[in-house]
Amino acid sequence: MKVLVLYSHVPEVREAGRLGIEFDMGPGVEGVVEALPGSVAVGVGGALGEVVGAVQKHSPDVVFNLCEAPFGRPDREHHVAAVLEWMGVPFTGSGSETLALCRRKRRTKAVLAARGIAVPRDGVFPCVVKPEGEDGSYGIHCDSLCDSADEVERAKRHFTGEALVEEFLPGREFAVSLFGRTAPEYGAAGETLFLEGMKLFTYAAKWEVGTPEFMNTPMRYAVGEDGELQRAVMAAARGAWEAVEARGYLRVDVRQDAEGVPRVLDVNPNPALAPGDGAGLAAEEMGWTFAELIRRLVEWAC
Repeated sequence: MKVLVLYSHVPEVREAGRLGIEFDMGPGVEGVVEALPGSVAVGVGGALGEVVGAVQKHSPDVVFNLCEAPFGRPDREHHVAAVLEWMGVPFTGSGSETLALCRRKRRTKAVLAARGIAVPRDGVFPCVVKPEGEDGSYGIHCDSLCDSADEVERAKRHFTGEALVEEFLPGREFAVSLFGRTAPEYGAAGETLFLEGMKLFTYAAKWEVGTPEFMNTPMRYAVGEDGELQRAVMAAARGAWEAVEARGYLRVDVRQDAEGVPRVLDVNPNPALAPGDGAGLAAEEMGWTFAELIRRLVEWAC
């Protein structure tokens, strides 16, 4: 089987405050190529001609899609998938409609709520302010947790574009990785720990290695001591998969409200994927090797 690993380059020009590491697909690309002997990796900036040209040149049976932000634009994440669909080439991960939906957090919440999946409420203090159409925790800072309308307006200054303002959930937070062809057949839940007064998983916590925010929000996978809670968290995440019609792999962020009810914070159909990181780490926690995960994703390509 001929596999083309298609990935997006780190953009030379980025929005103010965004780090290059956020867009660096290098570790994931290297891991995928190592897991798929004979595969070819091609990086693209995001232009239509680059994508079409790479597919025409290499004539792959499957494209391993690692294009996350063409031209440094996360809102264009679904464009490459749409081009591959138009060309009739199977590719890994979710389709363009799912990628486009999950980029718009308010619309995703509406879809989840319509399916009976618990989500954070609007118009409740304390609240969290975050960009409505971004990913990678961009725009989220410690002062994104607000107790008043004035604080909300100050928090909005961390980013441009529409804001999503929703209740702060004070309970435990979990990152659930799910895997399967079209159904969430496998999964693992890691818990984000909040130490030294941390309450939110911020942009710095995700990307700025060595900062207090990064050091005080570690992830652990030993969450099986509470079977009832784990079942509820996994059920919420699987419901989110089905609601957005995911494929291949998906990350769902789930957090408990004040009554202990797990509510879905975010749905990411194109999560981090590298050995020992993101969905790769979750698969390893389930007992798979990274290479095994990659081979399964290729088998599940649609």
